[in-house]
Amino acid sequence: MNVHIVTCGTSIIENYSRHPNIPSEDSRIIMVDDEVLKRASPKHEFFIRVYEFLKANPYDASAELKAMKRFLEDKLVDEVYLYHTDTGKGLFCARIIEKFLTDVHRLRVETIRVEGFGVEGFFEDGLINLLDKIIDKASRLVKAGNNVFLNATGGFKPENAVLTTAASLLGIQNIYYIHEKFREHVNLPILPLAIDQKYLKPLQELYNNHKKHGFTPLKTFTEQYSVNIFQNLKDRNLVIEENGKIKLRKWTYTILKYILE
Repeated sequence: MNVHIVTCGTSIIENYSRHPNIPSEDSRIIMVDDEVLKRASPKHEFFIRVYEFLKANPYDASAELKAMKRFLEDKLVDEVYLYHTDTGKGLFCARIIEKFLTDVHRLRVETIRVEGFGVEGFFEDGLINLLDKIIDKASRLVKAGNNVFLNATGGFKPENAVLTTAASLLGIQNIYYIHEKFREHVNLPILPLAIDQKYLKPLQELYNNHKKHGFTPLKTFTEQYSVNIFQNLKDRNLVIEENGKIKLRKWTYTILKYILE
Protein backbone atom coordinates (compact mmCIF):
# COMPACT_ATOMS: atom_id res chain seq x y z
CA MET A 1 0.00 0.00 0.00
CA ASN A 2 1.23 3.50 -0.85
CA VAL A 3 0.97 5.73 2.20
CA HIS A 4 1.76 9.45 2.17
CA ILE A 5 2.68 11.34 5.32
CA VAL A 6 2.06 15.05 4.73
CA THR A 7 3.05 18.07 6.81
CA CYS A 8 0.39 20.74 6.28
CA GLY A 9 0.90 24.46 6.23
CA THR A 10 -1.52 27.26 5.38
CA SER A 11 -0.87 27.83 1.67
CA ILE A 12 -4.58 27.41 0.85
CA ILE A 13 -5.63 30.29 3.09
CA GLU A 14 -2.73 32.44 1.89
CA ASN A 15 -3.60 31.84 -1.76
CA TYR A 16 -7.31 32.43 -1.14
CA SER A 17 -6.52 35.74 0.56
CA ARG A 18 -4.87 36.93 -2.68
CA HIS A 19 -7.86 36.03 -4.85
CA PRO A 20 -9.10 39.22 -6.61
CA ASN A 21 -12.77 38.45 -5.96
CA ILE A 22 -12.54 37.46 -2.31
CA PRO A 23 -15.45 38.89 -0.24
CA SER A 24 -14.39 41.60 2.22
CA GLU A 25 -15.89 39.54 5.06
CA ASP A 26 -13.59 36.63 4.17
CA SER A 27 -10.58 38.95 4.17
CA ARG A 28 -11.51 39.97 7.71
CA ILE A 29 -11.92 36.35 8.84
CA ILE A 30 -8.53 35.34 7.46
CA MET A 31 -6.80 38.00 9.57
CA VAL A 32 -7.79 36.30 12.86
CA ASP A 33 -6.73 32.71 13.56
CA ASP A 34 -9.58 32.04 16.01
CA GLU A 35 -12.13 33.21 13.44
CA VAL A 36 -10.76 30.72 10.91
CA LEU A 37 -10.83 27.99 13.57
CA LYS A 38 -14.54 28.62 14.21
CA ARG A 39 -15.21 27.93 10.54
CA ALA A 40 -13.14 24.73 10.17
CA SER A 41 -16.21 22.66 9.35
CA PRO A 42 -17.43 21.52 5.91
CA LYS A 43 -20.89 22.85 6.82
CA HIS A 44 -19.75 26.45 7.25
CA GLU A 45 -20.25 28.89 4.37
CA PHE A 46 -16.69 30.22 4.62
CA PHE A 47 -15.32 26.67 4.46
CA ILE A 48 -17.48 25.95 1.41
CA ARG A 49 -16.21 29.07 -0.40
CA VAL A 50 -12.57 28.21 0.26
CA TYR A 51 -13.17 24.58 -0.73
CA GLU A 52 -14.74 25.64 -4.04
CA PHE A 53 -11.72 27.90 -4.61
CA LEU A 54 -9.43 24.91 -4.03
CA LYS A 55 -11.51 22.51 -6.10
CA ALA A 56 -11.44 24.85 -9.12
CA ASN A 57 -7.63 24.67 -9.29
CA PRO A 58 -6.29 22.38 -6.55
CA TYR A 59 -2.66 22.30 -7.61
CA ASP A 60 -2.35 26.09 -7.65
CA ALA A 61 -4.36 26.59 -4.47
CA SER A 62 -2.47 24.06 -2.32
CA ALA A 63 1.29 23.56 -2.18
CA GLU A 64 0.74 20.19 -0.51
CA LEU A 65 -1.53 18.95 -3.30
CA LYS A 66 0.76 20.34 -5.99
CA ALA A 67 3.57 18.24 -4.55
CA MET A 68 1.30 15.16 -4.63
CA LYS A 69 0.00 15.78 -8.17
CA ARG A 70 2.11 13.16 -9.95
CA PHE A 71 1.33 10.53 -7.32
CA LEU A 72 -2.39 11.26 -7.45
CA GLU A 73 -2.49 11.14 -11.25
CA ASP A 74 -0.51 7.88 -11.35
CA LYS A 75 -2.71 6.27 -8.66
CA LEU A 76 0.23 5.98 -6.26
CA VAL A 77 -1.72 7.13 -3.20
CA ASP A 78 -3.89 4.79 -1.10
CA GLU A 79 -3.80 6.41 2.32
CA VAL A 80 -2.83 9.86 3.60
CA TYR A 81 -1.93 11.19 7.05
CA LEU A 82 -2.11 14.98 7.34
CA TYR A 83 -0.09 16.51 10.18
CA HIS A 84 -1.08 20.13 10.64
CA THR A 85 0.21 23.07 12.64
CA ASP A 86 -1.33 23.74 16.06
CA THR A 87 -3.32 26.71 14.77
CA GLY A 88 -6.82 27.44 13.55
CA LYS A 89 -5.56 28.03 10.02
CA GLY A 90 -3.55 24.80 10.16
CA LEU A 91 -6.61 22.75 11.10
CA PHE A 92 -8.77 24.55 8.54
CA CYS A 93 -6.36 23.89 5.66
CA ALA A 94 -5.86 20.26 6.68
CA ARG A 95 -9.63 19.69 6.67
CA ILE A 96 -9.93 21.33 3.26
CA ILE A 97 -7.28 18.95 1.89
CA GLU A 98 -8.90 16.00 3.67
CA LYS A 99 -12.27 16.75 2.05
CA PHE A 100 -10.70 17.08 -1.40
CA LEU A 101 -8.77 13.80 -1.13
CA THR A 102 -11.75 11.87 0.22
CA ASP A 103 -14.42 13.37 -2.07
CA VAL A 104 -12.48 13.65 -5.33
CA HIS A 105 -9.88 10.87 -5.04
CA ARG A 106 -11.75 8.52 -2.68
CA LEU A 107 -8.73 8.07 -0.42
CA ARG A 108 -8.49 7.11 3.23
CA VAL A 109 -7.35 10.25 5.06
CA GLU A 110 -6.60 11.02 8.70
CA THR A 111 -5.94 14.52 10.03
CA ILE A 112 -3.65 14.88 13.06
CA ARG A 113 -2.98 18.01 15.12
CA VAL A 114 0.62 18.41 16.33
CA GLU A 115 0.71 20.28 19.64
CA GLY A 116 3.07 23.26 19.55
CA PHE A 117 3.88 22.82 15.84
CA GLY A 118 3.95 26.26 14.23
CA VAL A 119 3.27 28.09 17.50
CA GLU A 120 5.61 30.95 18.39
CA GLY A 121 7.64 30.24 21.52
CA PHE A 122 7.12 26.47 21.35
CA PHE A 123 9.66 25.50 18.68
CA GLU A 124 11.35 22.69 20.62
CA ASP A 125 8.10 21.24 22.00
CA GLY A 126 6.48 21.44 18.58
CA LEU A 127 9.46 19.78 16.94
CA ILE A 128 9.46 16.95 19.50
CA ASN A 129 5.75 16.33 19.05
CA LEU A 130 6.08 16.41 15.26
CA LEU A 131 8.99 13.96 15.32
CA ASP A 132 7.32 11.66 17.82
CA LYS A 133 4.01 11.45 15.97
CA ILE A 134 5.40 11.11 12.46
CA ILE A 135 8.31 8.79 13.29
CA ASP A 136 6.01 6.52 15.28
CA LYS A 137 3.55 6.32 12.38
CA ALA A 138 6.25 5.96 9.72
CA SER A 139 8.16 3.23 11.56
CA ARG A 140 4.97 1.18 12.01
CA LEU A 141 4.03 1.60 8.36
CA VAL A 142 7.52 0.66 7.11
CA LYS A 143 7.65 -2.43 9.35
CA ALA A 144 4.24 -3.49 8.00
CA GLY A 145 5.65 -3.50 4.47
CA ASN A 146 4.01 -0.34 3.12
CA ASN A 147 5.61 2.06 0.66
CA VAL A 148 5.91 5.23 2.73
CA PHE A 149 6.26 8.67 1.14
CA LEU A 150 7.00 11.88 3.04
CA ASN A 151 5.55 15.08 1.58
CA ALA A 152 7.66 17.74 3.31
CA THR A 153 6.12 20.75 1.56
CA GLY A 154 3.87 22.28 4.20
CA GLY A 155 4.66 23.78 7.57
CA PHE A 156 8.05 25.20 8.48
CA LYS A 157 11.45 24.51 6.95
CA PRO A 158 13.53 23.89 10.15
CA GLU A 159 11.08 21.23 11.34
CA ASN A 160 10.95 19.62 7.91
CA ALA A 161 14.76 19.54 7.69
CA VAL A 162 14.97 17.54 10.94
CA LEU A 163 12.04 15.38 9.87
CA THR A 164 13.72 14.56 6.55
CA THR A 165 16.87 13.41 8.34
CA ALA A 166 14.85 11.24 10.72
CA ALA A 167 12.89 9.77 7.81
CA SER A 168 16.14 8.84 6.06
CA LEU A 169 17.37 7.06 9.19
CA LEU A 170 14.10 5.10 9.31
CA GLY A 171 14.40 3.90 5.73
CA ILE A 172 11.60 5.90 4.08
CA GLN A 173 12.28 5.55 0.37
CA ASN A 174 10.68 8.70 -1.05
CA ILE A 175 10.78 12.25 0.30
CA TYR A 176 9.42 15.04 -1.88
CA TYR A 177 8.28 18.66 -1.82
CA ILE A 178 7.49 21.62 -4.05
CA HIS A 179 10.36 24.01 -4.72
CA GLU A 180 9.29 27.43 -3.41
CA LYS A 181 10.79 29.47 -6.24
CA PHE A 182 10.25 27.24 -9.28
CA ARG A 183 6.99 25.64 -8.05
CA GLU A 184 8.17 22.26 -9.31
CA HIS A 185 7.98 18.80 -7.75
CA VAL A 186 11.36 17.77 -6.32
CA ASN A 187 12.35 14.32 -5.08
CA LEU A 188 14.97 14.71 -2.39
CA PRO A 189 18.01 12.44 -2.59
CA ILE A 190 17.91 9.89 0.23
CA LEU A 191 21.33 8.92 1.48
CA PRO A 192 21.62 5.62 3.37
CA LEU A 193 22.03 7.38 6.69
CA ALA A 194 23.15 5.54 9.81
CA ILE A 195 24.66 6.54 13.13
CA ASP A 196 28.46 6.55 12.99
CA GLN A 197 29.74 3.42 14.73
CA LYS A 198 32.00 5.40 17.05
CA TYR A 199 28.89 7.17 18.42
CA LEU A 200 26.51 4.21 18.44
CA LYS A 201 27.59 2.63 21.71
CA PRO A 202 27.97 5.97 23.58
CA LEU A 203 24.51 7.06 22.40
CA GLN A 204 23.04 3.72 23.45
CA GLU A 205 24.58 4.22 26.89
CA LEU A 206 23.21 7.76 27.15
CA TYR A 207 19.80 6.61 25.95
CA ASN A 208 19.56 3.75 28.46
CA ASN A 209 20.66 6.00 31.33
CA HIS A 210 18.22 8.69 30.22
CA LYS A 211 15.35 6.22 30.43
CA LYS A 212 16.40 5.05 33.89
CA HIS A 213 17.74 8.18 35.57
CA GLY A 214 17.27 11.13 33.20
CA PHE A 215 21.03 11.73 32.92
CA THR A 216 24.52 10.20 32.75
CA PRO A 217 27.34 11.39 35.06
CA LEU A 218 29.85 13.34 32.94
CA LYS A 219 32.86 11.85 34.76
CA THR A 220 31.67 8.27 34.26
CA PHE A 221 30.93 8.84 30.57
CA THR A 222 34.21 10.56 29.71
CA GLU A 223 36.22 7.91 31.54
CA GLN A 224 34.50 5.21 29.52
CA TYR A 225 34.28 6.92 26.12
CA SER A 226 36.61 9.97 26.25
CA VAL A 227 36.15 13.73 26.53
CA ASN A 228 36.44 13.94 22.76
CA ILE A 229 33.32 11.82 22.16
CA PHE A 230 31.35 13.90 24.66
CA GLN A 231 32.50 17.18 23.11
CA ASN A 232 31.58 15.98 19.62
CA LEU A 233 28.07 15.03 20.76
CA LYS A 234 27.70 18.39 22.48
CA ASP A 235 28.98 20.31 19.45
CA ARG A 236 26.43 18.48 17.30
CA ASN A 237 23.68 19.70 19.65
CA LEU A 238 22.71 16.13 20.59
CA VAL A 239 23.39 16.49 24.31
CA ILE A 240 23.64 19.17 26.98
CA GLU A 241 25.71 19.22 30.17
CA GLU A 242 24.44 20.63 33.46
CA ASN A 243 26.28 20.43 36.77
CA GLY A 244 28.33 17.41 35.80
CA LYS A 245 25.37 15.57 34.22
CA ILE A 246 24.94 14.73 30.54
CA LYS A 247 21.38 14.88 29.25
CA LEU A 248 20.09 13.99 25.82
CA ARG A 249 18.34 16.77 23.95
CA LYS A 250 14.64 16.05 23.66
CA TRP A 251 14.76 15.59 19.89
CA THR A 252 17.80 13.29 20.23
CA TYR A 253 15.92 11.08 22.66
CA THR A 254 12.85 11.02 20.43
CA ILE A 255 14.80 9.91 17.35
CA LEU A 256 16.90 7.35 19.26
CA LYS A 257 13.73 5.85 20.72
CA TYR A 258 12.77 4.58 17.27
CA ILE A 259 16.24 3.78 15.97
CA LEU A 260 17.68 1.88 18.93
CA GLU A 261 14.63 -0.06 20.11
